[in-house]
Amino acid sequence: MFPFQWSIKGFEHQIFSEQISLKNIDYALYSNWERSVEPTSKFDSDVIYNERNYFYEFVHDALYDSGDENSLVRHFERKETKEGDVSYVINCGGKVYELKVYAININLYSTGVGMLSFYLNNEKYPDPSDVLMINQVGRRVFPPFIASVEDRGILANSIEIKGLQGKITGYIEDFSRYTNKTKNNMPASFLVDMIHEVAKNIDVKPVVDDRMFLQCWYKNDEWTNAFKNDYESFLNSNPWYEFVFVDKLNDISCKNKDMQYKLIKEATYERWQENGSLYGISRYSMMYTTSMECPKFLLDNFETMYARMAELILVQKASVLRFSAEVTNISKMDVEKDFSEKVSSLYKEYIRFVNQIHFREVSAQDQGIELYQMLYGVMNIGEHVSKLDEEISELHTYVSLREDRRKNSTMELLTTIATIAVPLTVVAGFFGMNNKGLNDEKGDYFYNYGLNQFYIAILVAIIISVLIWFIKRSKK
Repeated sequence: MFPFQWSIKGFEHQIFSEQISLKNIDYALYSNWERSVEPTSKFDSDVIYNERNYFYEFVHDALYDSGDENSLVRHFERKETKEGDVSYVINCGGKVYELKVYAININLYSTGVGMLSFYLNNEKYPDPSDVLMINQVGRRVFPPFIASVEDRGILANSIEIKGLQGKITGYIEDFSRYTNKTKNNMPASFLVDMIHEVAKNIDVKPVVDDRMFLQCWYKNDEWTNAFKNDYESFLNSNPWYEFVFVDKLNDISCKNKDMQYKLIKEATYERWQENGSLYGISRYSMMYTTSMECPKFLLDNFETMYARMAELILVQKASVLRFSAEVTNISKMDVEKDFSEKVSSLYKEYIRFVNQIHFREVSAQDQGIELYQMLYGVMNIGEHVSKLDEEISELHTYVSLREDRRKNSTMELLTTIATIAVPLTVVAGFFGMNNKGLNDEKGDYFYNYGLNQFYIAILVAIIISVLIWFIKRSKK
C-alpha cells in the first residue's frame, strides 16, 4: 500500500475546503482506470457483503465509494488485471522476483490523501530468505540515502509492472535518476505515473517515508510448529522479528536482546497462537504467519477486512499530517489577508474528518477490535489527533478573539461618534430654534444666521476638544 498526500496544482492559495475537494480534481476521461462503485464479480460481491457485516454501518462511508459527488472516497481499479496477466517484477541484481498482480486500486479521499494498492501473489519463492528480500526491497519507493543508489543494499536494481498498457516507456523505476540534487521525497516514477493517469492535476507526496506499507501472509509449517511448542523461544528468535519489522536476513535493526524481545512482544497478536496463527503489527507492516493447513476463510479475512482496517488507519495518519501541514501554512501567512476564512475552512474540514473518518472502533468482533486498536496505537493516531485538535482549537480561538476585538473596535468607534454627535445635535437644535430676528435699513425683517453660526462653531470646537480629551484620558 502506497499512502500519499495530494494537492491540486494552482489551488495552493485557496481555502482548505477547495484544496482538498474531490470535485476540483481533473480526472482522466480515457485511461486504463475505471471508477468502480458496485462489485463486478460474484467474488467481489461476497467480499463486500462480508465486509459490510463486519464493520459498523457508520464506518461504511469511509470505506466504500457511494458513486455520488459527495462521496468521501473515490475508488478506481486497473482494467488490465481483470483482463490479462500482470506481474510485479523486482530485480535485486543477483535474483529477479516476478509476482502475479491480481488487482491494482487507487482510492482518493476527501481529506487530501490517497492510497495506491498492489495485491500480489507469490507462489514461486517460499523460502524465508526470499520472502524477506521481496518484502524488503519490493516496497522501497525512493532511495532513503544517496549511497543507496550505488550500493543497492536495501534498494532494488529496478521495480517494474509488466502487462500494463498506456505508457510507451513502461512502468519501471531503476532509481538511477536520483542524485543529491533530486527533490526530497520524490516517489518512484511508476507510482506517480499511475496516479496521474487517474488525476492529472495533482502533486503527490508519500506518507510512510521511503517505503510502502506492507501487508503479508506467509505459510510456514516450521515456524508454526516452533511458536506452538515453544512460544517464548520463537519470540526471542530472529526470523519472527525480521518478518514483522521487515528487516534484512541475519541483520536485524535492533542489537539489544532485551529491547528486541520487548518490541516484538508488543508487536505480536497472540490470540490464536496455540491454533497455529500469529499476527504482527509495526509502523510499516501488518503480517500473518500460519501453517500450510490454514483454512482459506482466515486468509480471506486477512486480505479483505484486515486490509480495510490497515488502509483506514493509514488514511487517518495521512490526513492528520495533511491537516498539520495546513496549520503550519496558515500560521505563517499574513493575518490580515483571508486569515479568518482559511482557519474557518480548516476547522470545518477537521470536524468532518473527526466525525466521518477518524474512529476509535470499527467492528463489534473481538479480533477486529483488538487488531484495530493495535494498529491505532502503533501509528499513534490518538496522540496525533489530540495534538492536532489542540493546534486547530488554538487557531480557531485566536480567530474568535480577533473577530471579537474587531467587533469591539467597531462598537467603540460607533460609541465615540455617538458621544460626539449627540451634544452637537443638541447645540445645533438649540441655536436653530432660538435665532434672533432683526430689521435692516429698509425695515425688512431677517435672521442673523451668521452670528449664530459663529457662536455654534466656537461652542462645537470647545465641545469636541473636551470630548476628545476626555476619551483619550479614559483610555489611559
